[in-house]
Amino acid sequence: MKAIFKVSDTEYTATLSKAEKGEEDKYNPYQVVVSGQLGGDVHGELQVTDEALKLADELAADNGSSTDVLLAEACGRSLAAELVIRKLHLGFSFVVDYRWL
Repeated sequence: MKAIFKVSDTEYTATLSKAEKGEEDKYNPYQVVVSGQLGGDVHGELQVTDEALKLADELAADNGSSTDVLLAEACGRSLAAELVIRKLHLGFSFVVDYRWL
């Protein structure tokens, strides 16, 4: 999945891939590589809540969209909000809940 978003006139691309949920994982992990930041690509993880996955499925069914597209857009919005505050650092991890949808 991919999301393209802009923050302060800089375009970023987030490439996401679903990771296996371990027994100790509270949320659904997605590995992410963010491109566009000075210094190169930054690798991290986004933890998507069950409520966000459920809402993405419902919204996709309601408007004929794809769950993956909606999730990628939500993840892009959460990353954009973080980038307004600070640069991303290698190994970052954020929770993405239903409010980003």
